[in-house]
Amino acid sequence: MKSTNQDQAVAIVIPIYKSALNALETISLKQCMKVLGHYPVRIVKPESLNVQNLKEEFPSIEFISFNDSFFKDIDSYNRLMISAEFYESFSAYEFILIYQLDAYVFRDELMDWCKKGFDYIGAPSLHREEFDKLPAGSENIFATALSSNRFVLNGGLSLRRVPAFLRYLKIYNLFYPKWIGNEDMLFSQEATRLIPMKLFLKLPTWQEALRFSFEKSPAATFEITNHQLPFACHAWERYDPEFWNSFISMK
Repeated sequence: MKSTNQDQAVAIVIPIYKSALNALETISLKQCMKVLGHYPVRIVKPESLNVQNLKEEFPSIEFISFNDSFFKDIDSYNRLMISAEFYESFSAYEFILIYQLDAYVFRDELMDWCKKGFDYIGAPSLHREEFDKLPAGSENIFATALSSNRFVLNGGLSLRRVPAFLRYLKIYNLFYPKWIGNEDMLFSQEATRLIPMKLFLKLPTWQEALRFSFEKSPAATFEITNHQLPFACHAWERYDPEFWNSFISMK
């Protein structure tokens, strides 16, 4: 489907590191193309990776290569995602939607989210196992935990304003040592803690972010949102996959 001028404000960016996708990754990619395929879709990959099979199956997707060293492990991927080089590659767009292949999009609200004015948004997440798979009925526990803790906006399914990220990284690199943690922590937790970084990214509340994406404890989250699914979800096969059986087709 041909893109409109409005669509050019945002691109879908899908990181991959292997040419043969498993069954769940294939479901994720096909759903992305079904719902969001009218936007520019860019697959980010290692330079040496042969993706001829994906090119043949999805001819509308463009492929952007980065040095293989960025795809060796989680730490190297984090280095890519905090590099100005990465965001400069998408400087033609105001926003990019990072869509890792453990995400699943339900409907096209992408332009609506772009218009909300946030520089970064992803599913609110707590790095504590007790909040990974809370059941329905535990929504008050989860809401209290999100309200009481500095949460992470997960980067696996996240909308990012490109000019804001380039500015943020430039300023961060002037004042602080090289970041060595997970990249989404730099753009969420640290963006609210560090001076002067808290001035340079507009972030949503956890309540707003849950309308964008679920991740951990989806059954409890579903109660918080009054049984309204988000725009998309992340890590659906990891956190309470039984909950998602009613909403995600495995075919």
